[in-house]
Formats: sequence, structure tokens, C-alpha cells
Amino acid sequence: MWIFSEVICLKFFTGKDATDLPGITDYTWLRLYAETGTDLLKWKTEKHFTSWLGLAPGQHRSGKLNKNRNRKYRPKAGQIFRQLAQSLIESKKIALGAFGRRLKVKRGSGIAVKATARKLAVLYWRLMVKGLDYTERGIKAYEEKMKLNQERWLTKTAKNLGYQLVEYHPII
Repeated sequence: MWIFSEVICLKFFTGKDATDLPGITDYTWLRLYAETGTDLLKWKTEKHFTSWLGLAPGQHRSGKLNKNRNRKYRPKAGQIFRQLAQSLIESKKIALGAFGRRLKVKRGSGIAVKATARKLAVLYWRLMVKGLDYTERGIKAYEEKMKLNQERWLTKTAKNLGYQLVEYHPII
């Protein structure tokens, strides 16, 4: 009962409800709020926020930068977002989880968890700073969007190669 009243206070003081985001429960919101504080404006942009969390993508593509560099400070909030991302990837009903599963097949589980956590952190920052609402469109809408993107890419590639796509209708 005590945690419930704390969440009501958070909703009252912030005017926002982070539990609308996928994967964030009352308890995880309290944990995030305790780690990040009341004012997320101390990070100028969502990129600054995700960099502080340790969720920004790596920069060592050429091999010249020190790949084994460890950060001296890893905020607990970044770990909370990673835990949330891991649970989202395992769930089968949320579009953010479908994004993570698609990336997991392509790049591996570590990169998928980090990228999904980064997306969730960006949504959290946008909600808390800018007040942007989040509505879950579902996994069907995400899959339709991915199919449309594939069709656009295929059409563009065929056009560049001098081919024309024709829709196939099998005769039964």
C-alpha cells in the first residue's frame, strides 16, 4: 500500500505517468525516479541522457580506438533499462519486443538488449521532459510497417537494376 501511495504522489507531482510505457511498472518507475531525480532537463537531449546511462552505441568500428575501455561509472538507471529491455524482448505482445527480437537475430542478444533499452530510455526522457504521450500500437502494426519497408526497398532495388516487380497470384 505504501508503494501505491508513492506512485500516486509521483503522478501528482510530475503530471506524467511513466507506467504507460511498455515494461515500466510502478516499482520500476520508482527505481528510475530515485536514480535520475526530478529534473531530467540536466541532460540537454535524449542523446545526452542515453550516453549517461551507458546505452549509446559504441564507436570502435575502425579498430583504432580502445575497444576494452571500461567506464568508471555505470549508473544503476542504465541497468534498470537493460532489465526492462530483456523482459520486453521475451514478451510476445509488445512492438518494442518485436524490434528487440528482430535485432537479436541480426546482431546478437547483447546489442539487441542495449538497443531496446536505449529506445525505452528515449521514450522515458521524451515523456518526462517534453510530455509526449506513448501509445502502444501493437505487434501487428509493427510487422505491417516492417513489411511495407521491405516492399519499398525491394521495389527501389528492382528499379535500380532495371527490373519491374509484378504481383504474383497463384492459380488454385
